[in-house]
Parts: sequence; structure tokens; C-alpha cells
Amino acid sequence: MSEHEEIKNKSRPWVDQIQSFNDLYREEENKIELSPGIKLGWVKGVLIPCLLSIWGVMLFLRMPWILAQAGIFSSVIIIFISLLIILITTFSLSAISTNGKVKGGGLYFIISRSIGPKLGASIGILLALANTISAAMNTIGFCISLRELLQTRDIHIIDSNIRFKAFGVVSIIIMSILCCIGMDREAEVQNALLVAIIVGIFNVIIGSCIGPTSTLAKASGFTGFSMKTFKENWYSDYRIDNNVQQSFFTIFAVFFPSVTGIQAGANISGDLKDPSDSIPKGTLLSILITIISYIALIVVPGCVQLREASGNENEFQDGYFSNCSFRNCTKGLYTDINVFQSISLWPITIYFGCFGATISTALTALISVPKLLQRMGQDDVYPLLKYLAKGYGKNKEPYRAHIIAMTVSSIILIIGELNDIASLISTIYLSAYALLNLCTFHVEYFKPLGWRPTYKCYNKWLSLAAAIICILIMIFIDSKMSLIIGSALCVLYILAGRKEKVLNWGSSMQTQQIKTVIKNVYKADSIQYHVKNYLPNLIVFSGNPESRKKLVSLAHLITKNNGVQMCVNIEKISITPRQKQVCLDKGIQWLRKSGIKSLYVVIDNIKLDLATYLIYSCGHGQLRPNIAMVGYKSDWLNCPYQDLQTYLNIFNVANMNNMSTIMVRVSSTESHDDQNLLIQDFKHLDKNGEIPCKTQSNQNIRNQQKVTDCFVNIKNKEFSFEKKKRNHGTVDVWWLFNDGGLSLIIAFILKHSTTWKNCKFRIFGVANKVECLSEEKHKLKQLLSLYRINFDYLDIILASTAGPTTMLYFSSLLNRAISKENQFEDFNLQKEYIAETLFLRDLIELHSFNSDLIILTTPKNNGEINLLFMCWIETISRGLPPCIIINGSTQSVLTINA
Repeated sequence: MSEHEEIKNKSRPWVDQIQSFNDLYREEENKIELSPGIKLGWVKGVLIPCLLSIWGVMLFLRMPWILAQAGIFSSVIIIFISLLIILITTFSLSAISTNGKVKGGGLYFIISRSIGPKLGASIGILLALANTISAAMNTIGFCISLRELLQTRDIHIIDSNIRFKAFGVVSIIIMSILCCIGMDREAEVQNALLVAIIVGIFNVIIGSCIGPTSTLAKASGFTGFSMKTFKENWYSDYRIDNNVQQSFFTIFAVFFPSVTGIQAGANISGDLKDPSDSIPKGTLLSILITIISYIALIVVPGCVQLREASGNENEFQDGYFSNCSFRNCTKGLYTDINVFQSISLWPITIYFGCFGATISTALTALISVPKLLQRMGQDDVYPLLKYLAKGYGKNKEPYRAHIIAMTVSSIILIIGELNDIASLISTIYLSAYALLNLCTFHVEYFKPLGWRPTYKCYNKWLSLAAAIICILIMIFIDSKMSLIIGSALCVLYILAGRKEKVLNWGSSMQTQQIKTVIKNVYKADSIQYHVKNYLPNLIVFSGNPESRKKLVSLAHLITKNNGVQMCVNIEKISITPRQKQVCLDKGIQWLRKSGIKSLYVVIDNIKLDLATYLIYSCGHGQLRPNIAMVGYKSDWLNCPYQDLQTYLNIFNVANMNNMSTIMVRVSSTESHDDQNLLIQDFKHLDKNGEIPCKTQSNQNIRNQQKVTDCFVNIKNKEFSFEKKKRNHGTVDVWWLFNDGGLSLIIAFILKHSTTWKNCKFRIFGVANKVECLSEEKHKLKQLLSLYRINFDYLDIILASTAGPTTMLYFSSLLNRAISKENQFEDFNLQKEYIAETLFLRDLIELHSFNSDLIILTTPKNNGEINLLFMCWIETISRGLPPCIIINGSTQSVLTINA
């Protein structure tokens, strides 16, 4: 909304501001990203894809082998553990997918929008890999089944390994082309495949009920329904297969990919009419149907088929056909890949059912992977995936991502083996389901106000339990692969976190951070202050932070990992909310880009005096600001008196709130007009216009110079707090007045910072009597030792009387300042007190003229800070190196106690 529209809306009559719900609905509807093309209902879009994805390669090719190894009891336990995991995961998936509109990207979109882009993108890559591997695995299953069918017809065109894999690659290419044609054509193919699978399942059950019809079938171990067969197959009998000793968890690893199709509907969420309604309904019904079918295909064959048999009709009469202890039998659940064909009524339907199961799952995977990659490319979490974001045609098909999925699947098919691939997929899907359940637990535990799922049948503790179970099973299945997957997630997480552009999706991670901060803020008032736990919390009157880089950088150097920094931009005039937001965003962006940890606030339509009171009152307990930092007001002699008084009120309000103030004077140059005026003032004070200037030993000044040379001709230095490292230099601390030890703390922070650690740190004090110098210096050493703060050099200097140049300069400043305000009060008494300390200018100039930085304390002013304070600061610091001028409170920030 533009500023003009904002003003216009403010001026609208109230009756015209009554909202239209029709317009409001349209506005919200327009925010939804609708993908073009045909929109599917819950049956075609979720139920059928989930059924086809769950009924995969394991359905007809590996169920007999699983039954032979694990037995009926353990196989059913494996199915129920898998059911428990996917059921709770489906509850979690349903809850998250009904909390707002789900766009394309499936499980990746749901996870990333729930818990954040880093974890979402990490698991998104692994999900894409798992689906790609699944496509390769099911294509292998299709090729195996086709080869067996051809061999029964005495056709051996794909018997060789090279031809087998070549045919598999061609199959992947054809399926990828079919997927590229569009969802409507692919759905027609899937309907036919679904019918073939259902016919195959019922054919096995019907054939088992009818029983064997020939002696050959009986000799192959087909007994028909028999309690004896049931008892023999009830317990597990794990054996070595492919040089691997099978166990409960290795069998689980092979079976689990059979139930990992629950996300098939979510993966094409962008093509659904109503994802929030369709995903829970279709997914849960598909689980119910498929689990019943898996149990049936375990229990029924377990009652009618022996584990081993010779298949020799001549051995059937004497029962010798089942004695395989000393020989390798080719029939039975262990070795015969065509067991279901043997016990079914029409064997050909099993082949077609296997074709349907494998092809449908491969198609589902080859559809979901490109859409997932396209969404990740559009989100631009990983820059390399941005190339895959482009869509083609009216349906915005991700052809580039299709090519990637097809290529990777073909490579995996060439180098892979069925059981090994199944184990890898299990590990990846278990990690994905663990993360999905953790997402649900996380968002339900912290409960942001935006968490309002329409699906209510879920429980956060069940989700957490399911996540833990997934992780434990991952480890038991393959600890090495679990470690690899975990490491890959960490690497992908770090890579996603290095992206400069911040993706704000309103994740539960943000809610956790906010609520943790709120919780700790409430605790701030209950934490009692102790000097050992002092934290420098700075308010920086920075305006736009970029305009005062040195000031903000110094504050960051002090508060970095030590306290809280808040930059304040006070605008006297009123600005629109949009202008304020632009100003706020610009400042925050610069702070982040500069690596400065700081809060930033913009306050408008308020005078600096009132804003100062407002800002000082913010914060609680130890989070309350205790230091105000300002830049030196270089135009204080020229500006209106009211502006100067407003500036000085920063110090007055700080004193009233028992806060310290830090004034930073980086440059000591004044305007050309100020210099000329001051020179004229000096000439009026001295008839000749020349006064002996204090000789600088380090500058080897031998001749007398004009008075103004000592103050107008300043020492210019290249200076910045932003430099990463200073290889040499000197920092001087003039600890002259009681500031609670703040100047020592700041020096300590600088000394241990990367920027200043190579510099030489010196500390100076002043004594009024010669006889006290030695004792004062000794006590200063002892005091610093008790404080555990080391300096490279320390000295106590004898106080003296200010030189004539310093006194005349101070008088000139004061006369100019007073002449600006006719009603200004009499400063005579205060002037005398202040004049007594002006000798400090001469001492600092003598000892620290060549230093890189000076930290200087000021006297504590019990009254109101006024023009005299500015005159004193100007006299003391003009012409010197950059100064940090501390007006400290008397509250101690240092302690010698343990």
C-alpha cells in the first residue's frame, strides 16, 4: 500500500470502512499460489497414488522371502511396527498439512514451512534422493518380474546383466516421458495399474483357498490350508542370504520401503483441489487398505506354502520332497521368486500385478521428485537448484528436474542391487519421518498463534515417541548408514544456513526463539544484580546506524558477547508507518551486513528530551540500559541553544537514572567559521596576538607560535573502530575521576578484542602532592592486580596549574557560549571549580599527543550539566587523538572479590 493510499484510508468515513467479507475472501484467495493444470480430488490425487506407492516392488517379489526368514509372527510384528510409525507420522502429516494451504513440494514444503528452511531443505534433498532410488528399485523389480515371465515362455532376451540393465534404463526413460506429458495421462495409466494389483492380490487368496490342483504344485511345497504348515511357518528361521546373516532388523529394513508411500499425496499437493482435506482422508484410508493386504499376503501364504521343497513329483509320495537339509531346493518361500504364481489361480495375473505395483511406484516417484526439486529451486535455498525452478508449458512442468531425476535413477539402477537399495531407502525415509514427527511435536509444544490445524487426531507426545522410534530403528538397521545420513543432514543444514538471503516462513523455530526470549525477560527482574555479573548494556544515539559507523562499531566492540546494544534513531517529525519500516529495514540490513549485533529502533514525532526519558525506561532487571553513548556534537557553538540543551539533557537524564554516559570524539576539527571566531577572541584577549605555546618535546617545537596553533592546528589520524586488526598503536586510559571502574572495563574489553589486542595499553593517574606520587603509583599497581587487569605501562603525574593558553582558550569558549543566550545564569562560581582541573589538558597533551586512542573520565556533576561541561570537554579534548570521554555513575562495575 502506498503512502497516498494510507492517507486516503485514514480519511475515509467510518461507515465506508465496514469490511466486505466477499472482498476479504478474494484478497486471501489471491495470496494462494495456484499451480495451473487439472486439479485432483482425494481419491485420484491421494488415495490412488498412496495405494500405488505403498504397493511397490516388495508386494509380490519379496513378501515370500520375508515370510521365510521372519516367519508369520515376526513378519506381522514388523508390519505392525511399520504401521505404528507410518500411522503416527500420518497423524503428524495430516495435522501440519491442514494448518493452512499446502503448495507444491510435498513433504519438503510441509517440513520447511513448519520448522524452517534449513532443516526443510536438508531433508528435502534426502527425500528427493530416496524417491529417485525408489524409482530405480521398483524399475529393477519390474525388470525381474518381466524376465521371469519371459523365461516361462522360453524367451531369454533380457537374461544377460547388460541387457537387463539396458532395458531398465529404457523403462525409466519411457516412464519419465509419460510423467512429462502431464498428470491427467499419468492418472489414466495408474488406474489400470491399480486394477492389475488388486486382481493379483485376490488371485493369491483365491488360489490358496482352492489349494493345489496338481502333484507338481504339492511337490513344490503348496499344501493348501494346513495347521501343520502354519505352525512350521510361525517362528522365524533367519539364514544367510547374499553373504549377509539376516536378522529381525535386516528384514525390517527390506520391508519398510513397502510402507513409505504415505507422502505420495502430499508430494503432489500442488495438483490437489483441497490438499488440507484430501491428504488426511486419502492417506489414512490407503494405510488401512494396504496394511490389511500385507497381513493377508503373510498369513495366507504362511498357511499354504512350505519354506523349502524340491519340486520333484517323484519324491512327493514318500514325503522326501520337503527334506532339504543337505541340498539346495529350488522351490519354496526361501528360493522361489515365483511362489505367488504357484499358489494363485491364474499365474499370469501375478505378473501383471507385479508390473502394476513396480511401475506405479516408479511413476509416483518420478513425478514427485521433479516437483520437489522445482519447489526447492523456487525457494532458492540452495543456489545450485535455482536452475531447476523453471516450468514449461501451461502446466509449468519441471522438465529440467525430470531430466535430473531420470539420469540419477538410471545411474542407481546400473550400480544398485534390490536389498541394498531397500536398506538405504529405509534409512532415509526413517530420518525424514523422524523429522516430520519432530516438526509436529515442536510446533505443538510451542504453539504459535498461527498453529490452528483442522485435523485434531494427533498428539505431540506420540509424535515425539515416533521420532525417537524412527531414530532407534535407523541405528539398529544400519548404524554406519545412519551416521552418513546424519552427517549429510548436518552438512546440508550448514550450507542452507550460509545463504545471505533470509527466508522468513514463520517457522516454529522462530516461535521457540521468541517464547524463550519472553520467558527469560520475565526472569530478568528476579535475577539480583551482582557486580561480578556486570553487563554493559548500551543505548547508542546513532540515528541511521550507517551514518555513524565508528560510533556503532565501538559500541559493538564493547557489547559483543558482553551485553545488549540498541541503536536509536529519533525523528523529530512524524513519518508514515511505511517510511518507518523502510528506515528500520535499511538499518537492520546494514547492521547484519556489517556483522554488528544490535537492536535497532526508530522513534518519530517526539523531541529528543522526551525520547530520552522513554528509552531509558525500557528494559528490565539486568537487561535495563546502563550506558548511553553519543557522538560529540561538533557544532555546539553554532547550533541554537535549545538544540544544545536537548543534547545535554541526554547526560542529565542519564545522571538521574544512575547511568553512565560515553561521549565519543573521533575527529577534533571544527568548522572554518569556528576557527576564525576563536582566533579573533584570542586576539582580543592578547594585544600582540601571540602567547607562548607549551613546547611539545615529541614534536621538537622550539619557536613560540600563535595561541591558536595549540588548538586549531590539530593532530590528524587515520582512525576507525571498524578495522579488523591493528598491528601496533597506543591506548591511554586517564583514570582521573571515580566512574565505578567503567574506564578500566572498557580498556579490558578493547585489550582482549581482536582489533586492539596488539596495541600498547597505558594508564595514568594524577596526584596533588609530590610526596604522594610513589605511594599512589604503588597503590595503583596493587589495585590493578586485585582487579586482575594488566596494563603495559602505568604512571602517576603531579598536578599543576593550567597554562595560559589553556585558560584563555577556555575563557574564550565560555564567553562565546554565554553571549549566545542573554538570559543565561551566572557561571562564576562553577567556572572557578572547573578552571582548577584545566591543567589536565596540558598533561594529556604532553603524554598522549601521539597515542591512537584516549579513554578519559570526567568529574561527577551533581547538578545540571550545562554549557560549562561542553566548554570543559572542548578545552580538554580539542586537538588530541580520538577520545572516549566517560561520565560514569558511582556504581561500581569492578570487584576484587572471588
